[in-house]
Amino acid sequence: MTKIGKFDDKSSLNISLSYLAQIIVISSVVVWGYASINERIDTNLQETKRLRGNQNNYLFPDIRTLEQQVIQLEKEVLILKTEIEFYKKEIENEELNLKCLG
Repeated sequence: MTKIGKFDDKSSLNISLSYLAQIIVISSVVVWGYASINERIDTNLQETKRLRGNQNNYLFPDIRTLEQQVIQLEKEVLILKTEIEFYKKEIENEELNLKCLG
């Protein structure tokens, strides 16, 4: 069986300075990496919330506005087509009148 030492106020641990420096550097890199990833996650979360909020405020009214503009333009096109047909018939009637008179 192995002997297990007792720990008391006079216990000590010997570690070289190079190992201590490596432990500190590795711990710092891990903490920095965690903080960086956590910050990116928070930024993405805020961006997602902002986009979802804007979706209801800006996209749908824009689509409704565009639909209303399309409807208005379709009405104008229909009116113009009707006017063109009217003027075509009027021109044809005038040509017939000129043929009858001439």
